[in-house]
Amino acid sequence: MPALPAHPSLEHLRKQAKDLRRREGIPLSSAQHELARSHGFASWPRLVHHVQALGLHGIERALVLADPEGLARILAADPGAATAELDGHPPLLVLLRRSNGAPADVRRCADLLLAAGADPGAHTVEYGGEWRRSALFDAVERRDLAFVRLLLDAGAEPDEDAFYHACEQGDTAFLDVLYRPGFERLVIHKLDFEDAGGIAWFLEHGADANAGALHWAIGRGRGTRILRMLLDAGADVNLPDPRTGHRPLAVAARCGHLAAYDLLHASGARADLDSVDTAVLALARGGPAVLPAAPRPMPGLPGEGHGWLLGQFALLGRTDVVRVLLDDGWGTDTRGWSRFTPLDQAAMHGRTDTVRLLVERGADLADCAFDDEGPTPLDCAIWGVVNNRAPDGDYPGTVALLLAAGAPTRHEPPTGDEQIDALLTSPRPS
Repeated sequence: MPALPAHPSLEHLRKQAKDLRRREGIPLSSAQHELARSHGFASWPRLVHHVQALGLHGIERALVLADPEGLARILAADPGAATAELDGHPPLLVLLRRSNGAPADVRRCADLLLAAGADPGAHTVEYGGEWRRSALFDAVERRDLAFVRLLLDAGAEPDEDAFYHACEQGDTAFLDVLYRPGFERLVIHKLDFEDAGGIAWFLEHGADANAGALHWAIGRGRGTRILRMLLDAGADVNLPDPRTGHRPLAVAARCGHLAAYDLLHASGARADLDSVDTAVLALARGGPAVLPAAPRPMPGLPGEGHGWLLGQFALLGRTDVVRVLLDDGWGTDTRGWSRFTPLDQAAMHGRTDTVRLLVERGADLADCAFDDEGPTPLDCAIWGVVNNRAPDGDYPGTVALLLAAGAPTRHEPPTGDEQIDALLTSPRPS
């Protein structure tokens, strides 16, 4: 396709993407991705941001484009512009949330704003007051540790929501700089990820292994290495969950986590299994997909019934069980934890064989887990390389398979892994 015109129309680009979708018979997000790449952009959001920025003026344009020189001229003429809100947001948050510029340029712009009086503790209140999205939170979102330190040096106070978000990063340096006493209780969120180094950090900082950590780790499908870490830290293998009353062994059975069940049983765990526990355990051992109706075993699972188990077995790499469930008519894209599909969960844990099966069965390659801007399955695989790396995961194999299948991604090199970067920069098959 030709280069973008001097004044591109976002409406026209969207129409082109829809035309490409119909012509090629591919998902809209895949068509958007290919259209963006044809114009020299790594992803559709980057193309959209570029076009939107072309229609902006003044400080808003300087912030979105991360133009330090232009911003410096504006602030020299009007220092008050550093604190004057734009559509209800202070300029610092506009910069953090909307800029698609190079990280160094974004930080230079932040320096200029802070020097002119911008508040490093700027924040918005989200979801009716449930949490605060601070500048620190947004710096973590950008995975920019230097920006986090810049804000802290300018006087920003670490907040629990920013620390909670830092739990989603594989780099414990984010935890180091944002930690305050009491934040160690957020080990539960870190257990949402296969991050032994992160769990070790929390245990070293006094996290209580008997505050539901073992139950949660089992339910989230954590590997035996992390489970052993919790046991070594004093987790009681027979402690009932304070919310459900289930003992760890029953949780392992109900969640189909056979490796956890065997480890706990060998460690002296005991529990009375009900009919559902017994049926799911039998399924994990190769039995039929006949499961009695029952409440979900843990808070946080979406939907009704047992559909979430498909994603559970996918993240555990149990391709044999996933095949049984698919053959039994279970929905390929049934959502589980955090609204991830089975393909998302398998990809995030590097389960290449399971990913192959799900792709062959028609799993949605372009599904976005949370909303229109959520991660695709390939995004999940690439993110997992750095932040959720299962020790037995085959991430190069998973990424190569998804790329070959035409899966879209918003990620671009460098990702932190040379093999993944090489795959992302190789020409895609036509």
